[in-house]
Amino acid sequence: MSATPSPATARPQQVLLVNPNTSTHITERLALSARAQLPAGVALTALTASEGPAAVRSPAELAAAAERVVAMAAAHQADHDAVIVGISLDSGLAATRAAWAPRPVLGMTEAACHLACTTGPRFVLLTVGAAMAESYREHVAQLGLASRLAGVAAPDAPEAFSAAPHKVLPSVLGALAQAAKPLCAPDVGAVVLAGAVLCGYAPALSQRLCLPVFDGVACAVQLVCARWALDGAG
Repeated sequence: MSATPSPATARPQQVLLVNPNTSTHITERLALSARAQLPAGVALTALTASEGPAAVRSPAELAAAAERVVAMAAAHQADHDAVIVGISLDSGLAATRAAWAPRPVLGMTEAACHLACTTGPRFVLLTVGAAMAESYREHVAQLGLASRLAGVAAPDAPEAFSAAPHKVLPSVLGALAQAAKPLCAPDVGAVVLAGAVLCGYAPALSQRLCLPVFDGVACAVQLVCARWALDGAG
């Protein structure tokens, strides 16, 4: 089944972006990154959870976040053509993908890691908060990319969680750059930003590090559009 609507029922293609946390300003930050990549004529619906934490900041909160992703996506399945899971550990991705098949369902960190692999032998993953660092290593391993991961850096930058959606805070940018530099060996081709609150930091951080930096939501939108293009070509 193609994700492209037939001429008889043509309507704008709809992407569903699901944030399983309750922070609307984080949803807005995610949506800004997504909309910057959407082609003309494609609409975005950005959802914020009605219950749960303001942000998932510990491994113990991941299972509940996964359940919220699945439920939120299911409630909008009839009128959307793709899903982007807007939590950086891609919670609920597998179950949502199974329920929506064959429509594209992308996790933000999954998408960024795969695109980072196109730039060189290895990549660095950056997040905020040391409590989640091991969870990201495990997630990259589950993606089958453990050998491509040069390391995970997770500086403390709590101000990132309360920043306005369009703001790139100098303190957060500086912490990310400082944490990444020791991991940027000669075989590192890119940096992945893992964290909804880090959407929007890629251009400035890329200038600091002189490396491509991948924003997960932006990457997910690009892969959704690539899938649609392939479906249309078929």
